[in-house]
Amino acid sequence: MTIQDLENQFTSGLYTKRPIAIVRGSGAHLWDSDENEYIDCVGGQGAGNLGHANPAVAVAIAAQAQTLISCPEMFYNDKRAMLIQKLISIAPPSIRRVYLCNSGTEAVEAAIKFARVATGRTGSTGCRPQEGQIAGRAGRSRKR
Repeated sequence: MTIQDLENQFTSGLYTKRPIAIVRGSGAHLWDSDENEYIDCVGGQGAGNLGHANPAVAVAIAAQAQTLISCPEMFYNDKRAMLIQKLISIAPPSIRRVYLCNSGTEAVEAAIKFARVATGRTGSTGCRPQEGQIAGRAGRSRKR
């Protein structure tokens, strides 16, 4: 059974897939199961692309994983406090607070809530998906 067969058998089918199976990466380069090399122009679909198998990133992730995997924001955390301090230090002077989130959808939902607080409006904030699109997603959905 191929990688494609295995995924097709068990995944939702929500995403249209390209007919290649990516199995490893280094920097901005990817290789498929047939050892064909590609340049990664997707970059984690919106996530910061620091390169595949980046040694500094791998060491930092391993060190953090040996200390603490996650810490919800209901508790204070030393690393998060340092990150927030760094973000504020490089942000424009008018920005004095940050909101850390896990996804683009969560960021869009927060932006709508922040816009409501800033404007005092409680109704629609003007975010209307066009036909064939999903709110909070930049790509087009398939019409069914």
